[in-house]
Amino acid sequence: MIKTHITLDFYQAEPQILARTENLKAAISICLDRLLLSVVQESYIQFEPQGVTATVVGEAFHFSIHTWPEHGSCAIDLYSSNDYGFAREIADTLKECFHAQEYDIKVLDRSQR
Repeated sequence: MIKTHITLDFYQAEPQILARTENLKAAISICLDRLLLSVVQESYIQFEPQGVTATVVGEAFHFSIHTWPEHGSCAIDLYSSNDYGFAREIADTLKECFHAQEYDIKVLDRSQR
């Protein structure tokens, strides 16, 4: 079975998207709709005055995200049971939906472990 683990750090993202649960959830929903992916389960925790931690689980992927809207940044751990291209497509689409200008990506192939 293919197992891909990607860690992402987004920078210069839209603070309003990262600040509130409803905005982050809407952006993630748009992203997954574009990719024709459905969510099986999700959980969001709102921090005050701003910031969100979330987990999103689908049939072939799951990811967790923590946001720092005051810095325009967020960190994501993304796991996929599909190939690297599938996981990379999710990462690129999330970058678009968060309006991030930059990101760092690290890819680990977990298939051999």
